[in-house]
Amino acid sequence: MLKFGGTSVADAQRFLGVADIIESNVRLGQVATVLSAPAKIINHLVAMIEKTVAGRDILPDISDAERIFADLLSGLVKALPTLEYQRLKRVVDQQFAQLKQVLHGVALLGQCPHSVNASIICCGEKLSIALMETAGARALPGVLGGYRRIHATHCRSGDPD
Repeated sequence: MLKFGGTSVADAQRFLGVADIIESNVRLGQVATVLSAPAKIINHLVAMIEKTVAGRDILPDISDAERIFADLLSGLVKALPTLEYQRLKRVVDQQFAQLKQVLHGVALLGQCPHSVNASIICCGEKLSIALMETAGARALPGVLGGYRRIHATHCRSGDPD
């Protein structure tokens, strides 16, 4: 079992280092991998939830979170010029569009049910997985795809409301 925290995937150099570690371990046999959201993303997501419920402005947190992923993606493209930048940018943009829609619903409700909270909090991990599937694809075909299915199931679950 390999678990990589937020600082391990905080920038392109570290992210690619994680891909190399996973690759080395995959060559030795089956390995389970857990990827966290990049550093500070969870803090921003929690702040977005709290501020939305309180009726406060979340734009600075959304902008900061989008910038973190834009910087990570930019660094990955510099290190891996053949990376599918436009596809990955669409994935990131779609995830943030979905996040904004969910937060709009939270604002309308004036509360954030546990299951919705869980789905918001795991957005960062989903994006880390999407980036790793592409950036690490040279060594990880199929390995992270199976993990993504398990992770996505976990993200949809939550405490009963």
